Amino acid sequence: MVNKRSRLLFLGDSVTDCDRDRSIRQPNRPEALGTGWVHRVATEWLAQNPEAQIWNRGYSGCEIRELLDQEGWQPVKQGGYDIITVLIGINDIWHPFEDKQPHQIATNLADFQALLERLKPLTSQLILVEPFAIPGSAVTEAWWPLLAELQAGQRALVQKHNALWMPVQADFGAGSAGYPTLWAYDGVHPGVLGHQWLSQRWLDSVLS
Repeated sequence: MVNKRSRLLFLGDSVTDCDRDRSIRQPNRPEALGTGWVHRVATEWLAQNPEAQIWNRGYSGCEIRELLDQEGWQPVKQGGYDIITVLIGINDIWHPFEDKQPHQIATNLADFQALLERLKPLTSQLILVEPFAIPGSAVTEAWWPLLAELQAGQRALVQKHNALWMPVQADFGAGSAGYPTLWAYDGVHPGVLGHQWLSQRWLDSVLS
């Protein structure tokens, strides 16, 4: 899985997108990697594996069902990725609150299972990062039971499919306790410390 010519693909929503330049299709270009945790991972990875290829295909605003409908999500059409990493689901909690619509966690999890089934044949290692939030301006008390249900359901499906589950919620929450806005300025989108922590958690999970 870890080799100097690794192909790494990152998929997700705005937490992954981080203002990447979607017009740039080539791997490893700093503008195409965004300004967040994926850029930090790429910096560390490419320092050790300079022939690797890394793509950020985060799409801001995506819900689970929308992710693979986005144009250009798969840069290498035939697959052959060494690692695909996915962080998705927080908008399935956020958007229904904004739109004053009921939540559909069972449907969200069915979409998540379909996502796993679509991605698993394309890669040697599939990593699913736990969607997370902390108290903040965008997050209310009503989020927590719904988010916990989504997280538990995702974790069970990841285990069922023998993929790698990367837990985040508990440790991110604990780490952010002193300076929460530097970890996630609205409770959802990471700040500078949140992106740094997330990138290190990914590297530790993959390289351990």
